[in-house]
Amino acid sequence: MTITFRVDDGHNVLSPSPAVITPDQPGALRDLLSDHTARTGDAMVIPIHGDPAAGAFEIEVRVCPLALASIARCFDHDPAVIAVIDEAQFRARRARVWQEEPSGDLRLGLGLNPDGAPELEVANGNAFALLASLGLDEESCGAIPLSQLRQRLMDPRIRRRLDEDPQMSRYVEALTTMAALKPVEGEYHLAWA
Repeated sequence: MTITFRVDDGHNVLSPSPAVITPDQPGALRDLLSDHTARTGDAMVIPIHGDPAAGAFEIEVRVCPLALASIARCFDHDPAVIAVIDEAQFRARRARVWQEEPSGDLRLGLGLNPDGAPELEVANGNAFALLASLGLDEESCGAIPLSQLRQRLMDPRIRRRLDEDPQMSRYVEALTTMAALKPVEGEYHLAWA
């Protein structure tokens, strides 16, 4: 069993309706994202569940580093897609592509995660040890504001505990990246479940 640590923004925005897309359009987007990945080395596609080849799947894609016009071209400049991508870029969120069943519509909507936010999938034992090292209750799910995470990572005692334990030190870079994220509005949280 694992516990996933991720950045959560509360998902309390009124997002545009998901756009229905054609089966060939995700391929054009995948080609654009692959080109960007080859140039920069940044992972642009984050699998959530399922496999696109099997028909039922969900992925999130990073759209903020790309020009809106280049993404819109992949979708024949569909106004519904442009509304989703524009909102994702404005809110610094990922876009989500999914299909609920093999014969169902393909959809593109606003993603659940901030654009540059890493996720940590940690085995339960290490997750509870990480929470303890951060001075947090060892609960299987919870959340704290990122401002608290930043304070804890700057605390010399906590940082020393993390850095001295080889099992915990491997998570410091991702936690630091998460803590550095700034929302467009509101406050981000470190959530785990």
